[in-house]
Amino acid sequence: MSPLLIGYAAASLAVLLLHAAGCVGLVRVLLAERRFRRPGAGAAVHPSVEIVVAARNEEATLPGLLAALTRQTDRTCTFILVDDRSTDKTPMLFERFRATMPSRVRVLASTAEPEGLTGKQAALDCAIDSARGDVLLFTDADCVVPDGWAGEMGARFSDPSVGVVLGRVRLPEDRGFLDRFQAFEQPLINQYNFAPVGLGGAFGCFGNNMAVRREAALAVGGFRGLGWSVTEDATLLTAIRDLGRWKVAAAVSADSAVTTSAKPDWPSYVNQHTRWNVGAIHARDWQTRLVYLLVIVLYLPLTLVLLPLGLLDWRVPVLSLTSFVSVGSFGLLAGLYPGVDRPRYYLRFLPHLVFFLFFYSFVTWRAVLARPFEWKGRKLRAGRRD
Repeated sequence: MSPLLIGYAAASLAVLLLHAAGCVGLVRVLLAERRFRRPGAGAAVHPSVEIVVAARNEEATLPGLLAALTRQTDRTCTFILVDDRSTDKTPMLFERFRATMPSRVRVLASTAEPEGLTGKQAALDCAIDSARGDVLLFTDADCVVPDGWAGEMGARFSDPSVGVVLGRVRLPEDRGFLDRFQAFEQPLINQYNFAPVGLGGAFGCFGNNMAVRREAALAVGGFRGLGWSVTEDATLLTAIRDLGRWKVAAAVSADSAVTTSAKPDWPSYVNQHTRWNVGAIHARDWQTRLVYLLVIVLYLPLTLVLLPLGLLDWRVPVLSLTSFVSVGSFGLLAGLYPGVDRPRYYLRFLPHLVFFLFFYSFVTWRAVLARPFEWKGRKLRAGRRD
Protein backbone atom coordinates (compact mmCIF):
# COMPACT_ATOMS: atom_id res chain seq x y z
CA MET A 1 0.00 0.00 0.00
CA SER A 2 1.39 3.39 -1.00
CA PRO A 3 2.21 6.04 1.64
CA LEU A 4 -0.50 8.31 0.18
CA LEU A 5 -3.12 5.60 0.55
CA ILE A 6 -1.95 4.88 4.09
CA GLY A 7 -2.25 8.57 4.92
CA TYR A 8 -5.74 8.70 3.40
CA ALA A 9 -6.76 5.63 5.40
CA ALA A 10 -5.45 7.21 8.61
CA ALA A 11 -7.33 10.45 7.92
CA SER A 12 -10.51 8.51 7.15
CA LEU A 13 -10.23 6.58 10.41
CA ALA A 14 -9.65 9.79 12.37
CA VAL A 15 -12.74 11.44 10.87
CA LEU A 16 -14.81 8.32 11.50
CA LEU A 17 -13.70 8.19 15.14
CA LEU A 18 -14.41 11.90 15.55
CA HIS A 19 -17.97 11.43 14.34
CA ALA A 20 -18.37 8.27 16.43
CA ALA A 21 -17.50 10.35 19.50
CA GLY A 22 -19.97 12.97 18.29
CA CYS A 23 -22.68 10.34 18.04
CA VAL A 24 -22.04 9.47 21.68
CA GLY A 25 -22.52 13.14 22.51
CA LEU A 26 -25.75 13.31 20.52
CA VAL A 27 -27.16 10.24 22.25
CA ARG A 28 -26.30 11.84 25.58
CA VAL A 29 -28.18 14.99 24.52
CA LEU A 30 -31.25 12.90 23.65
CA LEU A 31 -31.04 11.02 26.95
CA ALA A 32 -30.63 14.27 28.89
CA GLU A 33 -33.80 15.55 27.23
CA ARG A 34 -35.67 12.44 28.33
CA ARG A 35 -34.45 12.88 31.90
CA PHE A 36 -35.54 16.52 31.83
CA ARG A 37 -39.03 15.47 30.75
CA ARG A 38 -39.53 13.11 33.68
CA PRO A 39 -42.24 14.22 36.14
CA GLY A 40 -40.79 16.66 38.63
CA ALA A 41 -37.42 16.97 36.85
CA GLY A 42 -38.11 20.51 35.61
CA ALA A 43 -40.32 21.58 38.46
CA ALA A 44 -37.82 23.98 40.03
CA VAL A 45 -38.58 27.66 39.60
CA HIS A 46 -36.39 28.96 36.81
CA PRO A 47 -34.76 32.40 36.70
CA SER A 48 -36.56 35.31 35.04
CA VAL A 49 -36.39 35.33 31.24
CA GLU A 50 -36.09 38.38 28.99
CA ILE A 51 -36.62 37.76 25.27
CA VAL A 52 -34.36 39.86 23.03
CA VAL A 53 -35.06 40.71 19.39
CA ALA A 54 -32.79 43.04 17.41
CA ALA A 55 -34.15 43.93 13.98
CA ARG A 56 -33.33 46.16 11.05
CA ASN A 57 -35.87 46.69 8.27
CA GLU A 58 -37.85 43.54 9.10
CA GLU A 59 -41.42 44.78 8.62
CA ALA A 60 -42.21 41.83 6.33
CA THR A 61 -41.35 39.10 8.84
CA LEU A 62 -41.85 40.74 12.25
CA PRO A 63 -45.65 40.28 12.48
CA GLY A 64 -45.30 36.49 12.61
CA LEU A 65 -42.72 36.61 15.37
CA LEU A 66 -44.54 39.23 17.44
CA ALA A 67 -47.78 37.26 17.22
CA ALA A 68 -45.94 34.18 18.51
CA LEU A 69 -44.43 36.19 21.36
CA THR A 70 -47.87 37.26 22.54
CA ARG A 71 -48.80 33.58 22.90
CA GLN A 72 -45.98 32.69 25.31
CA THR A 73 -47.39 30.59 28.13
CA ASP A 74 -44.75 31.95 30.51
CA ARG A 75 -46.52 35.15 31.54
CA THR A 76 -43.57 36.26 33.64
CA CYS A 77 -41.19 36.67 30.71
CA THR A 78 -40.41 40.18 29.49
CA PHE A 79 -39.22 41.57 26.17
CA ILE A 80 -36.49 43.88 24.87
CA LEU A 81 -36.97 44.94 21.25
CA VAL A 82 -34.07 46.82 19.67
CA ASP A 83 -34.47 48.78 16.44
CA ASP A 84 -31.17 48.79 14.55
CA ARG A 85 -31.56 52.00 12.48
CA SER A 86 -34.54 50.75 10.44
CA THR A 87 -35.95 52.86 7.63
CA ASP A 88 -39.18 50.87 7.26
CA LYS A 89 -42.07 50.19 9.65
CA THR A 90 -40.05 48.08 12.08
CA PRO A 91 -40.09 50.75 14.87
CA MET A 92 -43.85 51.18 14.47
CA LEU A 93 -44.42 47.42 14.78
CA PHE A 94 -42.29 47.36 17.91
CA GLU A 95 -44.30 50.19 19.44
CA ARG A 96 -47.59 48.48 18.62
CA PHE A 97 -46.36 45.36 20.36
CA ARG A 98 -45.27 47.38 23.38
CA ALA A 99 -48.75 48.91 23.62
CA THR A 100 -50.26 45.43 24.07
CA MET A 101 -48.08 44.69 27.14
CA PRO A 102 -46.63 48.01 28.33
CA SER A 103 -45.40 46.61 31.63
CA ARG A 104 -43.50 43.75 30.00
CA VAL A 105 -42.05 45.27 26.82
CA ARG A 106 -39.28 47.80 26.34
CA VAL A 107 -38.31 49.22 22.95
CA LEU A 108 -34.77 50.50 22.46
CA ALA A 109 -33.04 52.16 19.52
CA SER A 110 -29.48 51.51 18.41
CA THR A 111 -28.59 54.72 16.60
CA ALA A 112 -25.02 54.11 15.47
CA GLU A 113 -22.64 51.36 14.43
CA PRO A 114 -19.53 51.86 16.55
CA GLU A 115 -16.07 51.24 15.22
CA GLY A 116 -15.08 47.62 15.71
CA LEU A 117 -18.61 46.18 15.92
CA THR A 118 -21.34 45.23 13.48
CA GLY A 119 -24.71 46.93 13.72
CA LYS A 120 -26.31 43.81 15.14
CA GLN A 121 -23.62 43.44 17.79
CA ALA A 122 -24.18 47.04 18.86
CA ALA A 123 -27.95 46.49 18.98
CA LEU A 124 -27.55 43.36 21.09
CA ASP A 125 -25.23 45.22 23.44
CA CYS A 126 -28.00 47.78 23.97
CA ALA A 127 -30.20 44.93 25.17
CA ILE A 128 -27.52 43.39 27.38
CA ASP A 129 -26.75 46.75 29.00
CA SER A 130 -30.39 47.44 29.86
CA ALA A 131 -31.50 43.88 30.66
CA ARG A 132 -33.18 43.14 33.97
CA GLY A 133 -33.89 39.43 33.57
CA ASP A 134 -31.58 36.67 34.75
CA VAL A 135 -31.65 34.97 31.34
CA LEU A 136 -31.49 36.58 27.90
CA LEU A 137 -33.32 34.56 25.24
CA PHE A 138 -32.37 35.54 21.70
CA THR A 139 -34.24 35.07 18.43
CA ASP A 140 -34.53 36.85 15.07
CA ALA A 141 -37.29 38.70 13.29
CA ASP A 142 -37.72 36.01 10.62
CA CYS A 143 -38.51 33.29 13.17
CA VAL A 144 -41.64 31.89 14.78
CA VAL A 145 -41.32 30.48 18.30
CA PRO A 146 -43.57 27.87 19.95
CA ASP A 147 -45.95 28.93 22.70
CA GLY A 148 -43.94 27.27 25.45
CA TRP A 149 -40.54 28.47 24.20
CA ALA A 150 -39.64 30.91 26.99
CA GLY A 151 -40.62 28.43 29.69
CA GLU A 152 -38.80 25.51 28.05
CA MET A 153 -35.54 27.38 27.52
CA GLY A 154 -35.68 29.20 30.84
CA ALA A 155 -36.28 26.01 32.82
CA ARG A 156 -32.82 24.74 31.88
CA PHE A 157 -31.32 27.56 33.96
CA SER A 158 -32.79 26.18 37.18
CA ASP A 159 -29.39 24.48 37.27
CA PRO A 160 -27.11 27.35 38.43
CA SER A 161 -24.12 25.85 36.62
CA VAL A 162 -25.74 26.39 33.19
CA GLY A 163 -24.62 29.55 31.45
CA VAL A 164 -25.83 28.96 27.88
CA VAL A 165 -28.62 26.86 26.37
CA LEU A 166 -28.68 26.01 22.67
CA GLY A 167 -32.05 25.25 21.06
CA ARG A 168 -33.10 23.54 17.86
CA VAL A 169 -33.77 25.43 14.65
CA ARG A 170 -35.98 24.00 11.93
CA LEU A 171 -37.50 25.10 8.64
CA PRO A 172 -40.88 24.31 7.11
CA GLU A 173 -40.93 21.91 4.19
CA ASP A 174 -42.48 23.80 1.31
CA ARG A 175 -42.48 23.03 -2.37
CA GLY A 176 -39.34 22.61 -4.42
CA PHE A 177 -35.98 20.98 -3.85
CA LEU A 178 -34.35 24.06 -2.29
CA ASP A 179 -36.97 24.31 0.48
CA ARG A 180 -36.91 20.57 1.16
CA PHE A 181 -33.13 20.50 1.24
CA GLN A 182 -32.96 23.41 3.70
CA ALA A 183 -35.46 21.61 5.95
CA PHE A 184 -33.14 18.57 5.89
CA GLU A 185 -29.89 20.47 6.25
CA GLN A 186 -30.77 22.68 9.23
CA PRO A 187 -31.19 19.79 11.72
CA LEU A 188 -28.03 18.19 10.34
CA ILE A 189 -25.98 21.35 10.91
CA ASN A 190 -27.53 21.61 14.38
CA GLN A 191 -26.01 18.23 15.13
CA TYR A 192 -22.52 19.69 14.90
CA ASN A 193 -23.54 22.16 17.60
CA PHE A 194 -25.21 19.62 19.88
CA ALA A 195 -22.59 16.84 19.65
CA PRO A 196 -19.89 18.77 21.56
CA VAL A 197 -22.48 19.80 24.17
CA GLY A 198 -23.18 16.15 24.85
CA LEU A 199 -19.46 15.63 25.41
CA GLY A 200 -19.14 18.59 27.78
CA GLY A 201 -17.93 21.17 25.25
CA ALA A 202 -19.31 23.79 22.88
CA PHE A 203 -18.12 25.09 19.50
CA GLY A 204 -20.99 26.52 17.47
CA CYS A 205 -24.60 27.66 17.70
CA PHE A 206 -27.44 29.51 16.01
CA GLY A 207 -28.25 32.83 17.62
CA ASN A 208 -31.92 32.70 16.65
CA ASN A 209 -32.51 30.10 19.37
CA MET A 210 -29.99 30.68 22.11
CA ALA A 211 -30.35 31.59 25.79
CA VAL A 212 -27.55 33.14 27.85
CA ARG A 213 -27.32 33.85 31.55
CA ARG A 214 -27.04 37.65 31.79
CA GLU A 215 -24.25 37.36 34.34
CA ALA A 216 -22.23 35.35 31.81
CA ALA A 217 -22.83 37.86 28.99
CA LEU A 218 -21.65 40.67 31.26
CA ALA A 219 -18.63 38.65 32.40
CA VAL A 220 -17.22 38.58 28.84
CA GLY A 221 -17.91 42.28 28.36
CA GLY A 222 -20.82 41.86 25.97
CA PHE A 223 -20.04 42.18 22.30
CA ARG A 224 -17.82 45.18 22.93
CA GLY A 225 -15.53 42.85 24.81
CA LEU A 226 -15.51 40.33 21.96
CA GLY A 227 -14.92 42.53 18.93
CA TRP A 228 -16.21 42.46 15.37
CA SER A 229 -17.57 39.16 14.04
CA VAL A 230 -20.03 38.05 11.36
CA THR A 231 -21.01 35.13 13.59
CA GLU A 232 -21.52 37.03 16.83
CA ASP A 233 -23.55 34.22 18.42
CA ALA A 234 -20.75 31.65 18.19
CA THR A 235 -18.22 34.23 19.40
CA LEU A 236 -20.32 34.86 22.51
CA LEU A 237 -20.77 31.14 23.12
CA THR A 238 -17.08 30.26 22.98
CA ALA A 239 -16.11 33.27 25.10
CA ILE A 240 -18.47 32.15 27.88
CA ARG A 241 -17.24 28.57 27.50
CA ASP A 242 -13.63 29.67 27.89
CA LEU A 243 -14.39 31.38 31.22
CA GLY A 244 -14.81 27.90 32.69
CA ARG A 245 -17.48 29.06 35.14
CA TRP A 246 -20.60 27.81 33.37
CA LYS A 247 -21.54 24.81 31.26
CA VAL A 248 -23.51 24.71 28.03
CA ALA A 249 -26.75 22.73 27.75
CA ALA A 250 -28.98 21.79 24.82
CA ALA A 251 -32.78 21.87 24.56
CA VAL A 252 -34.12 19.58 21.84
CA SER A 253 -37.81 19.29 22.70
CA ALA A 254 -40.48 20.30 20.17
CA ASP A 255 -41.56 23.14 22.48
CA SER A 256 -38.07 24.64 22.42
CA ALA A 257 -37.58 24.43 18.63
CA VAL A 258 -37.69 27.70 16.68
CA THR A 259 -38.93 27.75 13.09
CA THR A 260 -37.09 30.11 10.78
CA SER A 261 -37.65 31.18 7.19
CA ALA A 262 -36.00 29.36 4.31
CA LYS A 263 -33.90 31.33 1.86
CA PRO A 264 -36.01 32.01 -1.24
CA ASP A 265 -33.35 31.37 -3.89
CA TRP A 266 -29.94 29.80 -4.42
CA PRO A 267 -27.89 33.06 -4.49
CA SER A 268 -29.14 34.13 -1.06
CA TYR A 269 -28.67 30.60 0.26
CA VAL A 270 -25.06 30.43 -0.98
CA ASN A 271 -24.46 33.90 0.46
CA GLN A 272 -25.73 32.79 3.89
CA HIS A 273 -23.53 29.70 3.98
CA THR A 274 -20.48 31.59 2.81
CA ARG A 275 -20.89 33.88 5.82
CA TRP A 276 -21.31 30.93 8.18
CA ASN A 277 -18.19 29.27 6.84
CA VAL A 278 -16.14 32.45 7.05
CA GLY A 279 -17.16 32.71 10.69
CA ALA A 280 -16.04 29.13 11.41
CA ILE A 281 -12.77 29.36 9.48
CA HIS A 282 -11.82 32.58 11.27
CA ALA A 283 -13.18 31.56 14.68
CA ARG A 284 -11.22 32.91 17.62
CA ASP A 285 -10.80 29.61 19.42
CA TRP A 286 -8.23 27.26 17.93
CA GLN A 287 -10.32 24.13 18.58
CA THR A 288 -13.08 25.27 16.24
CA ARG A 289 -10.60 26.35 13.58
CA LEU A 290 -8.61 23.12 13.76
CA VAL A 291 -11.57 20.74 13.53
CA TYR A 292 -13.24 22.82 10.84
CA LEU A 293 -10.12 23.14 8.71
CA LEU A 294 -9.16 19.47 8.92
CA VAL A 295 -12.62 17.93 8.51
CA ILE A 296 -14.76 20.40 6.54
CA VAL A 297 -12.20 22.36 4.52
CA LEU A 298 -9.76 19.57 3.69
CA TYR A 299 -11.09 16.07 4.27
CA LEU A 300 -14.69 16.36 3.07
CA PRO A 301 -13.83 17.91 -0.34
CA LEU A 302 -10.90 15.51 -0.70
CA THR A 303 -13.16 12.46 -0.40
CA LEU A 304 -15.27 13.75 -3.29
CA VAL A 305 -12.32 14.75 -5.49
CA LEU A 306 -10.69 11.34 -5.09
CA LEU A 307 -13.80 9.31 -5.92
CA PRO A 308 -12.90 8.94 -9.64
CA LEU A 309 -9.60 7.29 -8.64
CA GLY A 310 -11.69 4.27 -7.79
CA LEU A 311 -11.19 3.29 -11.43
CA LEU A 312 -7.52 2.71 -10.55
CA ASP A 313 -7.79 1.39 -7.02
CA TRP A 314 -11.00 0.10 -5.43
CA ARG A 315 -9.78 1.04 -1.97
CA VAL A 316 -10.02 4.78 -2.68
CA PRO A 317 -13.84 4.99 -3.02
CA VAL A 318 -14.21 2.66 -0.04
CA LEU A 319 -12.22 5.10 2.06
CA SER A 320 -14.15 8.02 0.58
CA LEU A 321 -17.36 6.45 1.82
CA THR A 322 -16.13 7.31 5.32
CA SER A 323 -17.33 10.88 4.86
CA PHE A 324 -20.81 9.64 3.86
CA VAL A 325 -20.93 7.33 6.87
CA SER A 326 -19.65 10.01 9.24
CA VAL A 327 -21.96 12.82 8.19
CA GLY A 328 -24.79 10.33 7.62
CA SER A 329 -24.59 9.09 11.20
CA PHE A 330 -25.29 12.61 12.45
CA GLY A 331 -28.12 12.92 9.95
CA LEU A 332 -29.72 9.65 11.03
CA LEU A 333 -29.76 10.76 14.67
CA ALA A 334 -31.27 14.12 13.67
CA GLY A 335 -34.41 12.26 12.64
CA LEU A 336 -34.98 11.09 16.22
CA TYR A 337 -35.78 14.49 17.71
CA PRO A 338 -39.30 15.15 18.99
CA GLY A 339 -41.66 16.58 16.40
CA VAL A 340 -39.77 15.27 13.35
CA ASP A 341 -41.87 13.66 10.60
CA ARG A 342 -39.66 10.56 10.53
CA PRO A 343 -41.14 8.72 7.51
CA ARG A 344 -40.78 11.79 5.31
CA TYR A 345 -37.35 12.64 6.73
CA TYR A 346 -35.84 9.20 6.18
CA LEU A 347 -37.49 8.73 2.78
CA ARG A 348 -35.56 11.71 1.43
CA PHE A 349 -32.48 11.12 3.53
CA LEU A 350 -30.02 9.60 1.05
CA PRO A 351 -30.36 12.03 -1.89
CA HIS A 352 -30.27 15.01 0.48
CA LEU A 353 -27.18 13.62 2.22
CA VAL A 354 -25.29 13.18 -1.06
CA PHE A 355 -26.18 16.69 -2.18
CA PHE A 356 -25.20 18.09 1.23
CA LEU A 357 -21.65 16.76 0.89
CA PHE A 358 -21.12 18.37 -2.50
CA PHE A 359 -22.88 21.63 -1.61
CA TYR A 360 -21.03 22.12 1.66
CA SER A 361 -17.68 21.45 -0.02
CA PHE A 362 -18.54 24.16 -2.55
CA VAL A 363 -19.59 26.86 -0.06
CA THR A 364 -16.70 26.04 2.27
CA TRP A 365 -14.12 26.57 -0.43
CA ARG A 366 -15.95 29.68 -1.54
CA ALA A 367 -15.24 31.04 1.93
CA VAL A 368 -11.63 29.82 1.86
CA LEU A 369 -11.05 31.63 -1.43
CA ALA A 370 -12.41 34.84 0.14
CA ARG A 371 -15.37 35.21 -2.18
CA PRO A 372 -17.47 38.24 -1.18
CA PHE A 373 -20.81 37.95 0.58
CA GLU A 374 -23.42 40.44 1.75
CA TRP A 375 -24.66 40.82 5.31
CA LYS A 376 -26.80 43.52 6.89
CA GLY A 377 -26.36 45.77 3.86
CA ARG A 378 -22.57 45.44 3.83
CA LYS A 379 -20.34 43.64 1.37
CA LEU A 380 -17.79 41.55 3.25
CA ARG A 381 -14.90 39.31 2.34
CA ALA A 382 -13.23 36.75 4.62
CA GLY A 383 -14.19 38.58 7.80
CA ARG A 384 -13.33 42.12 6.71
CA ARG A 385 -15.38 44.93 5.21
CA ASP A 386 -14.89 45.84 1.56
